[in-house]
Amino acid sequence: MIEHIAQLLVHFADTLGYVGVYFYMLLVGTFIPVPSEILLIPAGYLASIGQKSFALLLLSGAFGSLSGALINYHLAKYLVRKLRHKPIIQKTTQFFARHGKISVFLAPLTPGLGQYVSIPAGIAHMPLRHFIPLTFSANLIWVGFMLLIGYLFGDGAKAHSVSVWMSLMLLGFVIVAASAYVWREIRQAQ
Repeated sequence: MIEHIAQLLVHFADTLGYVGVYFYMLLVGTFIPVPSEILLIPAGYLASIGQKSFALLLLSGAFGSLSGALINYHLAKYLVRKLRHKPIIQKTTQFFARHGKISVFLAPLTPGLGQYVSIPAGIAHMPLRHFIPLTFSANLIWVGFMLLIGYLFGDGAKAHSVSVWMSLMLLGFVIVAASAYVWREIRQAQ
């Protein structure tokens, strides 16, 4: 059963091609809860057997995620104009003025949270000159990470099991990096 599902996902990834990967990852980058590993792990497997280019998959996935994040960003920025004086908006803006860069970089590296950080970034009107490169870099890491799992471990149950463990390790990295950042901020405030 699992092997049949894996074959369907590989066929799906193969059929989509690079443009399909871009649009799928665009959906992943928005507030629509679509799991990226469903497509990226089989796509990584296709790269390992020479049917797809790893570099083109990496770029199309990262640019797709960035495009979805920009949709969230601009949607939040537009919708918040009417709510500008609400306390929650003011707190979000203050938080992002101080911690926005680290938040925008680390959030896409956490499973399930990455696509949502662009909403408070848009609310806070984070400058795009910071938002775009940080978001793209983080998504490049995440997409490369998922493609690499498929590339190294194939498309079956083992790859999905490895992706869970590796995602937890990446989450551990994010927690350590965020903790170090908070510790540094506290030390600077003293």
